[in-house]
Amino acid sequence: GCMVDGILYPFGEIARTESCLTCSCSQEAMHCCSLFHTPVAYDKEECKVIFNKKKCDYDVVQKKDPSKECSRYGRV
Repeated sequence: GCMVDGILYPFGEIARTESCLTCSCSQEAMHCCSLFHTPVAYDKEECKVIFNKKKCDYDVVQKKDPSKECSRYGRV
């Protein structure tokens, strides 16, 4: 198998690891990609970024009221 963040996964496709990666594990190599996109273009004065581990994604929310999402932002 393959070890990711101290957890042993079996050979094959790994849909989601504890650290929000999707991986392909073989005897020759292991390749992983993140399941989330990082917010880059958002109003840093009015908004903040919070990582939501349950969704494996970032939430871009208003600083004054984190229950409200910011309407305009870009991701990479």
